[in-house]
Amino acid sequence: LYEVAESMDPSYVNARAFRIMFLRANEYDSKASAEQMIKFFDLKHQLFGVDKLVKDITMQDLDEDDIACLKTGHIQLAGRDRSGRKIFVVFGGLVEESSKTLQSSLRVIYFVVMRALQQSVETQIRGTVSVWYTLGDLRSKTNGKGWFENFMAGRALPQKKAAIHLCMDDMRQFVLTNLMVKVMKSKLRARLRQHFGSLTECRYQLSTYGILPQSLPLNDDGGLNLDRHLQWVHCCAMEDTFGCSISPTEGLLDSSPSARPIIPQQMDVLFTGGKSTSHEGNKSLHLLVQGYSVLYDSGTDETKRQVVSTIVDEIHRRGGRFLKNQGERSSEVVCWKEVPSGEVRQKVMQTFRNRRRQLSRQKVSSTKGPLIEGEPLPNDVIFGRAQRTPGSELLHRLIKEHFEEYESLGRGMKMRLVGCIMQTITDQGGRFLQPSASEDGRWLEVPKDNVRERI
Repeated sequence: LYEVAESMDPSYVNARAFRIMFLRANEYDSKASAEQMIKFFDLKHQLFGVDKLVKDITMQDLDEDDIACLKTGHIQLAGRDRSGRKIFVVFGGLVEESSKTLQSSLRVIYFVVMRALQQSVETQIRGTVSVWYTLGDLRSKTNGKGWFENFMAGRALPQKKAAIHLCMDDMRQFVLTNLMVKVMKSKLRARLRQHFGSLTECRYQLSTYGILPQSLPLNDDGGLNLDRHLQWVHCCAMEDTFGCSISPTEGLLDSSPSARPIIPQQMDVLFTGGKSTSHEGNKSLHLLVQGYSVLYDSGTDETKRQVVSTIVDEIHRRGGRFLKNQGERSSEVVCWKEVPSGEVRQKVMQTFRNRRRQLSRQKVSSTKGPLIEGEPLPNDVIFGRAQRTPGSELLHRLIKEHFEEYESLGRGMKMRLVGCIMQTITDQGGRFLQPSASEDGRWLEVPKDNVRERI
């Protein structure tokens, strides 16, 4: 079938980007790569027929049963591990025991794996991590049927298998799998690990191999979470419909990231234009900012740069990226793009400033000053009101005049300058006030420490 494919389209078979996938998968062993390429065309012919031998498989090549199988989440992309390797999660319990379903399952596995490899040279180089999950309701229902076909398909696809993890809670299945592992070749056996126990136990064991619990598309109760997977399926459909797919003849190294949708992964940091987000990557960023806040706030400019670099490197080490919304929408899917490194540093620094402001507001709101008699005077500075009094105008003018001087000073001198501004206000007969929280029209005098923080 290799010769048939070469006679049909030599440019496809001999394309450098296509052939190098097999070399990378076999650590540049030319003989093993050639043998795998022959198996690859045999598998492709078996699954899709001779007409598709020299064509990249798209969603248009999948029939209704294949699409239904794909949308079940039988196989999903689940971000990257701590070493930056792409994670595939396979749920055996979502495949029914029938030859038709097995064929659709194999076609879907082919589509997902090849899609990931063709879209990322990094995935080809670093390799992939497979997690076969068969716990609870997601336990395999095929009684071992199709295991050999899946194994042969895995050997034919040009993926560098960095690790394979088998998670299960059935002792009988564990024993049978253990026997099969013993007859495998030593090279494959060294990369395979079995994990037996509950969801929590398996998550803990996987975490020791760099697979974070939040990377798995599972809810806390062990139920399947399809949100990210269905978004990925939708983006694949968009990509294929509008002709943005990447063929081996185009060259994967030259493919433009902007030509295809970016799917946010679990550890990515999402900048949403000021909107709050509970994304896992954002939580990680805020925890890092919280941990380094004391060092950052009290450090020199060089120290601050080093702290920001450390945080950015740590997010990348966890397999995360920094993404922002492009401001375009297609259907219900938000279009994302990667943030340039210089802008990333600015956004991390802004996160530190936002946290400092938030703490300052909390401190101010938690401290009540004494009530004053009567209404505010013209020279009083009013906090918490949109309209400005002459006193507030004076404060803003003083801040504007001394802004550049303030930025050039050290922390101690900055506090002295703020004190001078406060003294100027009080010398004019002004006070620092804010409305009473009881909304009874009365006013509170803001304590000096809180005034200093606000200025």
